[in-house]
Amino acid sequence: MPELPEVEVIHQFLAKKIIGQTISGLKILTPKSFIGNPKLIEGQKIIKLSRLGKQLSVVLKNNLVLLFHLKMTGQIIYSGTVLGHPLSSARSARLIFTLSNGRKLLFNDQRKFGWARVFTPAELIKFQKNLGLDVLDPLFTPKYFHSQLQSSSRPVKTVLLDQSKFAGIGNIYANDSLFLSKIHPESPANKISRVKALKLYHSLLAIMRQSILAGGSTAKDHGYLKPDGSSGSNQFYFRVYERKREPCLQCQTPIKYIKLGGRGTFFCPKCQKIVR
Repeated sequence: MPELPEVEVIHQFLAKKIIGQTISGLKILTPKSFIGNPKLIEGQKIIKLSRLGKQLSVVLKNNLVLLFHLKMTGQIIYSGTVLGHPLSSARSARLIFTLSNGRKLLFNDQRKFGWARVFTPAELIKFQKNLGLDVLDPLFTPKYFHSQLQSSSRPVKTVLLDQSKFAGIGNIYANDSLFLSKIHPESPANKISRVKALKLYHSLLAIMRQSILAGGSTAKDHGYLKPDGSSGSNQFYFRVYERKREPCLQCQTPIKYIKLGGRGTFFCPKCQKIVR
């Protein structure tokens, strides 16, 4: 579930805590959750953190990069002691990194789809080459956004979730930004006018920045938590996401729920019109 805002919250939190620390040890509880040779990262100082879309990079002194991809239920928890943290049970803890300051960095993942992987800089560039621009990248302009929409006749919500076009947009923010823009999620992307695309562009940026300030969205499954183990609060500001049959915030019409491209999709049938 973690999308761009949630990973950015993790990025900002950890940047204040672990840069300058050394990874003194790594305990792998679930082998599939770690890809690479753990000896290449043990004893290495953390010099930088960065994010692209939903992926978090930890740059080490030996120039290798430890990349985290949280997928659906991954969590990165910064903890004093493993046993003292409520999320450290064997059921969800997959990796435990020990830092030189005595703290633990836990990678928890209930569904085991997420992972941490060791890359050289060249390998990382190759791995991420098919990602589109990060939504918070200065190069992510209205012109770029509209051109990507124009390149596909698929439903606009499906295109928004296409990471090869827009890195970081997930289901929550696609649903809510389309509502704010009054665009039906099934509208063909290439039928969205420049004016409508501009509205959608600003809606996306606005709700993502709002979510970052709110600490991200902790949905009903609690799949996402901040690194200190607390919940985000952006879920209290959802416009249509997870509001099936609840009244629209604008017109009181019940929010409708459908499956689109295999993803749960929420919209107001009155406020959001299909673009032809």
